[in-house]
Amino acid sequence: MNDDFMEVTYDKFTFRVRKDYWYHPEECWAKESGGLVIVGVSDFLQKVVGDVAFLELPEAGSELTPGGEAGTMETIKTTVALISPVGGTIQEVNGELDENPQLVNTDPYGAGWIFKVAPGNWEADQKGLLDAQAYFPKMEEKIKAEMAKK
Repeated sequence: MNDDFMEVTYDKFTFRVRKDYWYHPEECWAKESGGLVIVGVSDFLQKVVGDVAFLELPEAGSELTPGGEAGTMETIKTTVALISPVGGTIQEVNGELDENPQLVNTDPYGAGWIFKVAPGNWEADQKGLLDAQAYFPKMEEKIKAEMAKK
């Protein structure tokens, strides 16, 4: 077990939650770094929706609102709206995802990040997010609900 993550295994899948990240109920995460907020999708979401085939993302300079749509992620199973956990201006989009969208699946908390935002009010936006300790039991409830569908 890695000290940076909380983990739980259901069936044959291990779900990981990065401890130092913030989570939106729609399964996106946020991490402040150097004055920007890096945004990606949770390990739970990428496991449930399957292999990412394509991402449609906003361009740098686009304005986001907390909880607003920030693009889509297409998988072999479905298309998912990406929800921004933070408001502000997109500074950078992960260009590696154009050629290798599977980074979202293989490294959702690292190389599979989606975009970086110059936040409008990070402190206020954080109040609408869950820390890892609060998010983890909610993720477990969602896992149990997904397993019950099978």
